[in-house]
Amino acid sequence: TDLKDMLKQTGEAYGDRPAYIFKTEEKEKFKTITHKESRDEINALGTVLINMGLKDKRIAVISENRYEWELSYLAVAAGVGVIVPLDKSLPDNELESLILRSQVEAIIYSSKYDAIMNILRDFISMDLAENTQGIYAEKSLIEKGKKLLKEGKKEYLDAKIDADKMGIMLFTSGTTAMSKAVMLSHKNLVTNIMDIIQRFDLYEDDRFLSFLPLHHVFECTVGFLYPISIGGSIAFCEGVKHMADNI
Repeated sequence: TDLKDMLKQTGEAYGDRPAYIFKTEEKEKFKTITHKESRDEINALGTVLINMGLKDKRIAVISENRYEWELSYLAVAAGVGVIVPLDKSLPDNELESLILRSQVEAIIYSSKYDAIMNILRDFISMDLAENTQGIYAEKSLIEKGKKLLKEGKKEYLDAKIDADKMGIMLFTSGTTAMSKAVMLSHKNLVTNIMDIIQRFDLYEDDRFLSFLPLHHVFECTVGFLYPISIGGSIAFCEGVKHMADNI
């Protein structure tokens, strides 16, 4: 019925299976995150975002394709507010324009965007290990969220999703004019996912290489939400010149 429902059902069905696999700093060593582990982190991050006063707010996410992008997207969409994926290739002035136009209250971003995060919003870094200089560390927030859950904070877990209401705000590429906001609902996405499932014979043993930018709705549905919905796993391409090696 909605993304929260999808996460609950598939988490129960495929919890012990790998959801993500990616390189570590040690050569030939890979880290695996299971579906249950990812669901636990989604619940923790969503819980702490509500605790920060961000319930029903718009929250932007911008970074290269990575696990933390998908974690942030699902945490916000499945019980906090409206997720606003931003184009990682935009120049600073256009990015600033979209942040202002979308009226987001917080931005979750990777270290690549440290220099341009100078607009007055709550910033959440995917890369910092600890909170510093007014910037929150996503890793630290997740740990805090886990403690809040243990203390019985259930507002995020009990959140009800209106599947017909805007839950995702996208922006067009702006190739012919100024980027336009596109309103998508949970129903838009989950019905698309269900249609994809009817067309492709892919299962929990299959792995997807995420290559197209995640803020594109095609990659977001086919290369991200779809594999999560069938209990598959996702790896992230390091760039077109690395595609063959990554495969």
